Amino acid sequence: MKPPVQPDSAFPDPSAFQPLWDRGEAVDPGMICFTIGDDWLQDRELLPLELRASRAHADGLRRAGLLEPEDHAALRRGLEVLEREHRAGRFQVGPGDEDVHSAVERGLRERIGEAALRLHLGRSRNEQVQTDLFLWMRERLSVLAALLEAMREAHAALARRQGTLPLPGYTHLRRAMPSTLGDWSLAFAAAWEQDREDLELAARRLRRCPLGSGAGYGVPLPLDRAGVARDLGFEGPLEPVTAAQHGRGRAELAFLTVLEGAALDLEKLAVDLWLFSSAEFGFVELPAEWTTGSSLMPHKRNPDILELLRARSRQVVSERGALLAAFQGLPSGYHRDFQLLKPPLFRAWRSLRDGLALAARLLPALGWKEKVLRTVLEDPGLHATARLLEEARQGVPFREAYRRHARSASPDSSSRSG
Repeated sequence: MKPPVQPDSAFPDPSAFQPLWDRGEAVDPGMICFTIGDDWLQDRELLPLELRASRAHADGLRRAGLLEPEDHAALRRGLEVLEREHRAGRFQVGPGDEDVHSAVERGLRERIGEAALRLHLGRSRNEQVQTDLFLWMRERLSVLAALLEAMREAHAALARRQGTLPLPGYTHLRRAMPSTLGDWSLAFAAAWEQDREDLELAARRLRRCPLGSGAGYGVPLPLDRAGVARDLGFEGPLEPVTAAQHGRGRAELAFLTVLEGAALDLEKLAVDLWLFSSAEFGFVELPAEWTTGSSLMPHKRNPDILELLRARSRQVVSERGALLAAFQGLPSGYHRDFQLLKPPLFRAWRSLRDGLALAARLLPALGWKEKVLRTVLEDPGLHATARLLEEARQGVPFREAYRRHARSASPDSSSRSG
């Protein structure tokens, strides 16, 4: 009988892999590969933040009298070396590391020796990764605020530049009433501003530092939690200590909810421009440098950028669902399921970040077709509501005027009710 197929290994020799929790017992290499997966690769996103949090923890241990001066100095020196090497591309979480935490411990041991083993005093990887993610999300919220402001300004600038151009307003994707390019563009500007306001709600869940909560039940040591939190830019430690693991996933969900809202606005923009730039609408032209060609049809210039903005925006929405599925329905305390919070979080961020940056550059490059827009404005149907309301203002009963204009607009409407 053939042995079962083992998962592909991320390690040169999984049978020789020695995790941080090693107790000298044999572990199944297939189990190691499955439980770690590509977590080491995901954790590359967190390495600079893990180094920063480790430096703050070392300082806190020294202030609490839990670390000798020489060991503290060695740890600070080693962490600074790792930071420089990481910036230079010479130190990274590798395929032989279980995660970012084991990578840092490995890097420190290679550079400062046994003093590296003193850094983990009073810490659990459960609180470490949560702290890293809090720091990561705080940094990304600042970047997102700038991206949303760039989008708001791009739409406001379009309204200032060409806002008086006519643009038909639609309901049910049918021409409804006259509007302007300015009204369309300023609606998006308002949406981006509302997305920016939503950032404050997500940021509120990131005010307190999880370090010192251990595996979720505290650490029986006189840790300087307040000082470490202050050094990392938090308002204070997360209390009670049981709240750290109890709330796992909720800060990430709040962050992705903000991304989801912005993605829905970006999708709507992409769909509008996709329609408006088609030959059937002909309202706006994409510059050639923002289009792609066909491998078969030489006349085609395709709006791939808009279609992928649309699709990636929908993927951001789906990533929120993937993140929620990783932690909903769990009892209190820590669970390994939390490891799966990172991939949808990172994927959604990259998609939205890149999409917003491109869209802000695309908007001022669009060529709005004034002649076509003014011709469309001549459609009498667009002005039917204005004529109706004018008659009603002059004393004609609204419903009577409504029916008369409905019959004139639709010759066959007399056979239909209301």
